Amino acid sequence: CRVSHYNDTHITITAPLNNCETTLSNASAALVYTNHVYADYTNRRAGALNNRLDFSCEYPYVQPSLTLKAYWIEEALGHFTSVGKELTGFDMRLFHDQRYLKPYKENEYPIAVLVKERVFVKIDLKEAVAELKATGNKLCSRLGKCTLNLFPDKVVPPMHLLINDYGRAADSTVKFNTTTTTADEIKFSFEVKNLKDNRAVYLHC
Repeated sequence: CRVSHYNDTHITITAPLNNCETTLSNASAALVYTNHVYADYTNRRAGALNNRLDFSCEYPYVQPSLTLKAYWIEEALGHFTSVGKELTGFDMRLFHDQRYLKPYKENEYPIAVLVKERVFVKIDLKEAVAELKATGNKLCSRLGKCTLNLFPDKVVPPMHLLINDYGRAADSTVKFNTTTTTADEIKFSFEVKNLKDNRAVYLHC
C-alpha cells in the first residue's frame, strides 16, 4: 500500500480492490472504487488532510447488445386524382445523434445497439408532383403505430408498443422532436428494449 514511483507531477500506485482501505460504491452506471494517498503517514495520524490525494476508478456496467432490424426505407407511392397520376413517397432513416446530422449508413443496417441506447428516427414525406403544388394544396404525414417485435411480421406477438394508432407515445422513453418537425417531416427517438432476452428486435412503423 505504498507509492512505487513519484516525481514532481505524477505518482504511481497499485491499490488492491479489497485491501488498503479501498472502498466500493454502486453508482447507477458503474462500480466505483475509491482510495487516497497521504504524503506522510505521520501527518495522517495527526489528522493533517492537506497532504491527502483522493483517487477513484470506475468500472462501467456492460449493457447487453442486440441487433435492431430497422432499415433505410425509400418508398414511392402512386395514386390517381382529378389531374392525373400523382407520385409521392417517403423516406425513413435512423440517426446516431439527436441533431439528425449523422445518419446510419447503408452498410450499418441492421444496426447494432445496446439495450437502453437511444435511437433517432426521421421520416420525410416526398412530393414530386408539380400539379399538386400548383393547386396550393400540400400533403402532410401522420405517424401511426410503431412497435418493437421479435418477428419480421408486425402482427405476430410478442410486441412492445412505442407509438399508438393515434401517433401518441405509448412508451415513456419515446420523445418527439417538435422544434424542427414540419408537416412533411416526423422526428422521434426511443430507447431500445430487449424482448424476452432475444438478440434481435424489429422496428415496425
